[in-house]
Amino acid sequence: MGEDADHEADLALDEQMNKEFRAEMNALTNMKPSDLVEEFIRLRNEKSFVEKGFEAEMKARYTDRMEVIKVQLIDLLNALGVDSLAGKTGTVYKTITTSITTADAREFRRHVIGSEQWDLADWRPNKTAINDLVEAGEPLPPGVNRSAFVNINVRKPT
Repeated sequence: MGEDADHEADLALDEQMNKEFRAEMNALTNMKPSDLVEEFIRLRNEKSFVEKGFEAEMKARYTDRMEVIKVQLIDLLNALGVDSLAGKTGTVYKTITTSITTADAREFRRHVIGSEQWDLADWRPNKTAINDLVEAGEPLPPGVNRSAFVNINVRKPT
């Protein structure tokens, strides 16, 4: 008997939510496109303002101080000649992050091809070239997938 009452309560809640959703959708469908565009721009602007304030607050309250602490901790690790320190409150340890960028693309390609060291390079389809092929009516090259998604953009009036 308890399960039936729970089920009926769930159905009633679902029905109420559906009514509220339909009411919202009806309100939206009764709006003129110009009203929708105006509201979208207003919401986007408000969102941007709030995000900028949030980012500034995060930087001021947390990020800046955390960076100062990180410098102090790395200096301490270096002064002690250790890679890590552990204690009751936590552990601090060094990690190494590397970045690889191309200084001279032609020289790099020449080296990879000449030495046949294919594992030095990431080979991937060129988006612009693939799109140009498709727009020219050519088939996709073997082993390549292409997806296109429709989105909208909204500009404020000039």
